[in-house]
Amino acid sequence: MGTLTESASLERRYYLSLLSFLLLLWSVTLTWFHFELQMHFAHAPVALVLLLFATTLGWASRSRYLNRLRQSKRTFNPVWFALLVWILVLNSVLLYYTGGSINPLIHLLLLPLVLGMLILSALWFWALATSAAALYGLLNFVYVPIMSLKVQSLQAFFAWHLHGSMLVFMLLVLLLAIVILPLKSRLEAQRMALGKRQNQALQNEYLLSVGSLASASVHKLSTPLNSLALLQELLQSEVNSEQGKAYLHTARQQLEVCMEALQGLRRRAQEALHSSDKGADILTFLSDLRQEFALLHPKSELQVQTGQVAGELRADQALKLAFINLLDNASRYSPGFIRLSVTPWKQGWRFCIEDQGGGVAETHLSELGEGMVEDYHGIGMGIFLSRMIIERFGGELAFENTLIEGKQGLRATVYLPNSPMMLEETL
Repeated sequence: MGTLTESASLERRYYLSLLSFLLLLWSVTLTWFHFELQMHFAHAPVALVLLLFATTLGWASRSRYLNRLRQSKRTFNPVWFALLVWILVLNSVLLYYTGGSINPLIHLLLLPLVLGMLILSALWFWALATSAAALYGLLNFVYVPIMSLKVQSLQAFFAWHLHGSMLVFMLLVLLLAIVILPLKSRLEAQRMALGKRQNQALQNEYLLSVGSLASASVHKLSTPLNSLALLQELLQSEVNSEQGKAYLHTARQQLEVCMEALQGLRRRAQEALHSSDKGADILTFLSDLRQEFALLHPKSELQVQTGQVAGELRADQALKLAFINLLDNASRYSPGFIRLSVTPWKQGWRFCIEDQGGGVAETHLSELGEGMVEDYHGIGMGIFLSRMIIERFGGELAFENTLIEGKQGLRATVYLPNSPMMLEETL
């Protein structure tokens, strides 16, 4: 079928396949005509046409010009139109010397039309179809009569026609299956990739809106909280009783908690929105994650199991936010037991977050992270954002109920590749 380089365009590969198929078919068929049916056609011009087929195949398999056609819309259709017409002409010459339109191989004129339908614009395809129809009509009037080929008998003629028609039909079906099925698979893959890309764009837009809303909320809440902090300082000189001072002290502590929570919200929103290409050592990432979790949940202990893992995790700070959300959910229902383990997985890592909080109803497992569900295991916006962030890095998030050291719990599994997966690679 011809040697193809990895850089060959899809159009070029189909063109080479078509040339290879026609060259092989004509060579086998003409050999059968000559030796089996003893048909004496003009060997010199027929051999010349086969040589032109082989020369065209060799040129197309080595030409860099065909790979550059995609870059120029002005020359793309005219050049491929000329190349397909050239195949039509070569086929017509061979048909001329082997009976014209009565030859069952006349249907091979359809093959360039199939390829033209795939790669040409509508206008150029109609020009190609008109050329094929004109050549077909010409072969009805101009051809070497079959009887002049010294066919042995009328029975041999019918055998030639019937067997040839059967062969052409089977080969056409085979070629169409070879061409159309891979094309269908490629179109399905492109459709899935475009759907995933569109979904990712919507998720990124949602993340942007959530982050913007969080930043705006922080800004709006900061003003009244700062005003309350200022009033609290002013009230300290006005309140003299011990009980009043105790109330003020409690109020000051609560204000500090609110201010810290707002600053944390601002920081985490910015981390979710801004990404970088820097990676982090997997053990360093886990250590930072453990420290941040300890600051957020001082009464809970996070068990981290790493085994002998070593390597780099290609992600940004937003990924840490996704894990913190998952750990927050686990600590809410299982403060006494939260375990994070990491193991190598294919070309990346598998993270497991386990708790002993009783699990989730089986009917709701598939819904986790697909929307903001508040009633099941405390999973709301946090887990929804976690899924979107993880999918941004080409990862997957899955949940399952399981027994963890004899107690019913929930396991959240995160699969992450070593490097972010780009959708463009599938297109």
